[in-house]
Amino acid sequence: MKKIITQRYAVKTRRCTEKIIFNYFSVHLRVFTAYLCVAALFSCVDEVQLPIRQTERRLVVEGLITDGPFPWVRLTYTGYYNSSNPAPPELVINDALVQIRDEEGRSVRLVPDPFAPAYYGLRDSSFVGKVGRSYTLSVTLPDGSRYESRPERLNPVPPLEPLRARYRRGLSELGQPDLYDILVDTQDPSALGNYYRWSSLAYVPRWTEFDPRHPPFNPFGPICGTCSCWVPSYGPPTDVLSDALINGNRISGRIVYSVPIMAVSAYYVQIRQYSLTRAAYQYWNLFEQQRTRTGSLFDPQPASIEGNVRAVSDTTKLALGFFGASAMSQQRLTIPGDTINYDRFLINGKRFIPPTGDCYTNFSQPILVPPQGWPPR
Repeated sequence: MKKIITQRYAVKTRRCTEKIIFNYFSVHLRVFTAYLCVAALFSCVDEVQLPIRQTERRLVVEGLITDGPFPWVRLTYTGYYNSSNPAPPELVINDALVQIRDEEGRSVRLVPDPFAPAYYGLRDSSFVGKVGRSYTLSVTLPDGSRYESRPERLNPVPPLEPLRARYRRGLSELGQPDLYDILVDTQDPSALGNYYRWSSLAYVPRWTEFDPRHPPFNPFGPICGTCSCWVPSYGPPTDVLSDALINGNRISGRIVYSVPIMAVSAYYVQIRQYSLTRAAYQYWNLFEQQRTRTGSLFDPQPASIEGNVRAVSDTTKLALGFFGASAMSQQRLTIPGDTINYDRFLINGKRFIPPTGDCYTNFSQPILVPPQGWPPR
């Protein structure tokens, strides 16, 4: 009996040993095979240098004069931009001669802004655009080449009525925040041919590391004093409208901006309503079409959008961008934010609180106190 047990044990031991040896060689065989495959792949790859299309550098002109103070112009060249360096020195133009004149011969020179590369402004706030007059931009570059815009007429704009805000739930399953939709109301004049553009600015409250009602315990001193702030948020500059289908009627409840709800506090919103010429409307409308294309097979090929600035010596040589003249109406709104349930917001809102760093390390241009000039809460 003892001999039979010993034989069975020997058989099991031999089988286990054979299995270990087989697994050992199988693993090494797979590793060796993978190595051969990788080596074969690399040996079959040839580096290909794809040609990069080189285009002639072009002037980019952006500017606006309104019936308010401080017209502005921005001058750059086309080139390679990135988020870490939005104004490369080689593409910024700071030494140009920039002038704005009206049809009556009155002109004013804009000077470079020492704190904002590529921007030109007016230090004299008494020069403002007048409704009914036309304005022309003239630019002389450092190399002596001259560009001029077509005359832009400053058309009147109807007054913007007080703003309204409407709360809207976001798709939390997609990680979207809730929103405040900002609605505008105005009366379109009876005359045909009115064009509008809206620009939006909101100061959005943000928190970092913790929410104010649940600060962490810190036995060594006060908690972070720069972890709660307001951050500017801008809407797209291309929200435009023609009165071709609504002439003489009210523009009511038009959503011009959706402010993301990132914290429970007051929100400060500013909307400006501009008049446009037909040429300016067409430019911004084409700009928006290109901005919102999805890249499908049915989208037209992207192309440079012609503005209204061209070389004086060769009118076929166009600059990119647009110089506009607009009347402006502005409204501001303070949204208290006290209708939002604090604890309910934290269920999904914690994802919008950066876990480390303060406002200065997480956001761009934060302010630690509410902005000035808004109506009280």
